[in-house]
Amino acid sequence: MNEDGETPEDVAQREGQEEAGLSFGKLTKICDYMVSPGGTTELIHLFCGLISTEAAGGLYGVEHEHEDIRAHVVSAEAAIAMIHDGRINNAAAIIALQWLELNRSRLRKEAS
Repeated sequence: MNEDGETPEDVAQREGQEEAGLSFGKLTKICDYMVSPGGTTELIHLFCGLISTEAAGGLYGVEHEHEDIRAHVVSAEAAIAMIHDGRINNAAAIIALQWLELNRSRLRKEAS
């Protein structure tokens, strides 16, 4: 959720830190989409943030929000396989991973 004065990019940075201990140098916009057009006005903003996975993973979350989040590091191939076998079954993750599959080679070229 956006706090007063926060941009979607600010929220992505904050949530990345709170929920996975990650700081993104550069964010690339994937898309904005409505969760349920006509049923709600909630808009999701998806971003891709390039990071080093060396220190990624662990337990995270904000205590006053009663969050208990275990972050896992898996390969892109394993994550895509989790869509196919049903272990990843939420729209935001599926959209983001499908976008990654389509843009992965370009991202690698830009990062090198």
